This record gives sequence, structure tokens and C-alpha cells, in this order.
Amino acid sequence: MGACAELRGGGYTCMGNRVIAALTSSAGSQGQTTITYAREHGLSTRGVRLFALLAVVTLLSLAGARGDVPAAQAAPTPDGYALMQDVTTANVGGMVDFALIPGRPDEAVVITQGGFVWRVSLTGAFARTEFGNLSGLIRSSSEEGLLSLAFSPNFAGVGGDSRVYVYYTPLAARCAPITRCSRIARMPVVNNDMVEASETVVLDIDQEIAQSNHNGGRLLFGPDGYLYLSIGDGGGGGDPNETGQDINDLLGAMIRINVTGQQTYSIPADNPFVGVAGRDELWAYGLRNPWRYSFDRGSGDLWMADVGQAAWEEVEKITKGGNYGWDCYEGNVSYEPAGCTTPPSPFIFPRAVYDHTLGCSVTGGYIYRGSVLQEIYGWYVYGDYCSGRLWAVNPADTSNPVQLMDSPYSITSFGELPNGELLVLTFQSAIYRLTCATTLDTDSDGTPDACDPDDDNDGFSDGVETYVGTSPLLKCGSNSWPADINNDSFSDITDVAFLTGNFGMAVPPAPVRHNIAPDPPDGFVDITDVAKMTGFFGRNCAS
Repeated sequence: MGACAELRGGGYTCMGNRVIAALTSSAGSQGQTTITYAREHGLSTRGVRLFALLAVVTLLSLAGARGDVPAAQAAPTPDGYALMQDVTTANVGGMVDFALIPGRPDEAVVITQGGFVWRVSLTGAFARTEFGNLSGLIRSSSEEGLLSLAFSPNFAGVGGDSRVYVYYTPLAARCAPITRCSRIARMPVVNNDMVEASETVVLDIDQEIAQSNHNGGRLLFGPDGYLYLSIGDGGGGGDPNETGQDINDLLGAMIRINVTGQQTYSIPADNPFVGVAGRDELWAYGLRNPWRYSFDRGSGDLWMADVGQAAWEEVEKITKGGNYGWDCYEGNVSYEPAGCTTPPSPFIFPRAVYDHTLGCSVTGGYIYRGSVLQEIYGWYVYGDYCSGRLWAVNPADTSNPVQLMDSPYSITSFGELPNGELLVLTFQSAIYRLTCATTLDTDSDGTPDACDPDDDNDGFSDGVETYVGTSPLLKCGSNSWPADINNDSFSDITDVAFLTGNFGMAVPPAPVRHNIAPDPPDGFVDITDVAKMTGFFGRNCAS
């Protein structure tokens, strides 16, 4: 086990960025450092145990008789996730967006920055076919291009509206009289083919300065039937035109418009700036480059990832009229304080952040509502374009995001299947399904053990059940109980932290089936259990 670096907000990065549970007291992190040091400097097993006993005594002295270390909670297992290639998109590079075709649960379209829209089968029933080609209409340098597509809400309905909405950056001549613009346009679909020549311009957004970045953005119809678009600040670095805090500008914002039955669009009556100062189209503002967002199919909540400047990447929950801080703040840190003492409305700070040691361009995903990855059900999943990392964060406690995996891909977008499972789009011409690293399914419930919080389906969470032994690492315990609770092949301070979370409790109500010592158990999680664990402390349970 190599040296571990403590991560901001909790957790440790070890052996190729694998995140393990953080301890909840300062003594815990010191204990982890001690054990790592002991292993790396060749101390004997006895020496490691002495270090361990000191760490345990410190933990217990801080925790008191019943302990202040909270009980162990079920959390995603970082090594339990993998990306499996799912949709055949050979030779389709530069993918930036994905949309299911309404009324066709096994079909979708994939959008490329270069202007192509490909119809694909989610079951492999047919080879990809061209659905649209805007390559002759767009400017696609830097971050420009065809960026998003949304089907009309009634696309598959009776008497349906067989049109799509696209968001792209037109060639300069097509923006006139604007010098440089981003466009929402509507196009009919006939026989699985977009008719680009019949485009209707819904809205042209003036980019204001001659920059080719920070265009945003994504088009989605919300649960309310209105069309939403996320728009960047116009680019140039540092928001030179101060658009982020300008409520009279559509840049650096999210807009919400009504396109149903309209030649172009109208304004929903409940938009936050209707009848007051500010652009009527605005739904939220203070954004830098909100590349990807989504609506939770369960609650309807809107979650977004906003790409940072040079230090921080942000995850936001977007609410009506919200001011998300740019360019006064990047993440939770002051960026440009001038003029920020009296903002148009109070700042709303990110739900989660990460710094540029972990990535440099966040890609927003979805609240997971599938059935395979039960550990992260209801969590927001997102990734990073630069580092390929994937995270999940619990909306109820966004202070502790969990890294799911570290991939080699440039993650550009996510897709959500009808069953709630998630796809990951990459710039390297492949679409992957987020799934479990192994297929072993002990209880045959359809959820592989690596992502199943209750492998044996006995009603006890495996996170606490391992105190009494569902893992066959008998070299690290008796009563069929492994002292390696988190199954990282070592009995160490993280395992002690799990145990002491229930210290002083009777079984029940402690969330374990029974304690581990003496043999047979005495019904209490107490010092005898801790002593038994430290007897195995520092042992490599896999050897």
C-alpha cells in the first residue's frame, strides 16, 4: 500500500488515485499516516501493531466511553465501478451530446462537435446512420460547433411535432448583423433525416467579443415543457465583459423559454425577472461555462456542472433566479471582488467543488435512478474531461463526493437510458455504460456484488455486516470475521474506525448482527473487540 494523500473534503488518494474512507477525527488521519509509514519503512508486524495500539488508544480517548466517531454508513466502493463499451460508434469522433429518440426506447442520436447527428441502436439492431448534417453551417473551432440537440416534447405523440431543436455556433455570415453568435434553431425531421434547409431561427445570442470559447451549453426540455439552455460567459478568460453578474445579458446564464406553438419563442409568466429589472428569458445567472446539466427524473431538480477558470470546478443545484457567483467567486473562493459587495441577488455557493489537481473541466451528469448501481441510487454522477475521473455525490450531503473510478477517457457528456442506467460519452469515439467492475452476483438479485450494498440479501448492509464475516479472509479473523472490514487486503486504521463507530453499543441496537469477541460473542461492541482487531493490525489479509 503506497503513501496516501489526504483529499480536500475527506478521503485519501492511494495507489493510482483510489479513494478510501477518511477517518472522522484528527487522530484517525494521524493513525493512517503512522501505519503507512510503518509499512513503507519495513517495521515488523509487532512494530506495526504497537503503532496501531497507540492509534486506537488515541481514538478511544477522544471518543469517550460511547464514542464520537459516527457509526459506519453505507457508501460507494471506489473500486467497484467500470466503464463497459456499450453503443457502437466506430469512427465517430468528437461526440458531445446524446439524446433518446422519443417513442423509440432502443434508439438515440449522438451529436458531434463537427456538426453530424448520428442515429444509433442501443441494442445493436442496426449500424449507425446519418440523422443530420450541419457541418456546412457551423463554425467549429475551439469550443464552438454543434453543441446540443433536443427533441420536441411531443415528437412521438399523436399528431406529433416532428421537429428538433439544436444549439450551435453559425458561420459568421449567418450571424449577421451580429459579428459572432450562438443559435437556437428548429428543424423538421422527415424519414429519420433532419431538414437543415428548413431551419427556423429561434434565438441568436450575441457572443459580444471575438472569442471562440465559453459557448456553453445544453438544450433540454424541462419537466414543465419549457426549453432550457445553459450559456457561457462569452469567453476570453476572467469574464472581461463582466457578463456573469449582468442580469441584462443572456451570457453566463441559464435561460427558460416557451417554444410550443410559437414561431420563435415567448416568455413563461413565472420566469424570475418578468416585470422587474433583468432579461425576461433568464432563469439563473452567475455562471462561467455551464457545459452540461440535467433534470432528476425523480424530483425534477436541475443539477449542473460549471467549468471553472484556473482553480476550481463546480457542481450546482440550480434554482429559480439563483446567482451562482461568477465572476465574483470561482468555487467558494473570491475571484474578482471589485463590484461584488452589492450583487443583484445573494450568491449561491456550489454544492460540491474540486481543484485542478484532480481535473480541469467538469462534465455534468445525472442523478442516478437505475437499478444496477444500488450504492449510488439517488446520487449525482459527474466526471472530468481532462482527468477522466468519475465521481458521485449524495444530494443530502454534498460535502463528501466519492470518486468512483479513474478512466483514461476525455468525458464530454452523459446519457440516461429509459431504465435509468447511465452512459458516458467520450471524445475518443466510444460510448460506455457505467457499470460494476465484476459480474459476481452472490444473491442473484441482478446487481453485481461490487455495487450491491447487501450481497447476500439478508437485510443487513454489507458495510456493517463485514464485522461478523461475509468475507472469507480467515487469515485476519475468527468467527469467520475478517479484520479487513473494507476489503482493501489490509487490517488497518480505516477498519478500526468502522468498529469504533459502534463502540459501547449493545448488539442490537448497534447496526451489526453481533460483536466479534470474545468467542462466542458477548453482545457488546467494547474493548475486547478492539483488542481482537489490533491482534491482526497491519496484516496483509490476502497473503
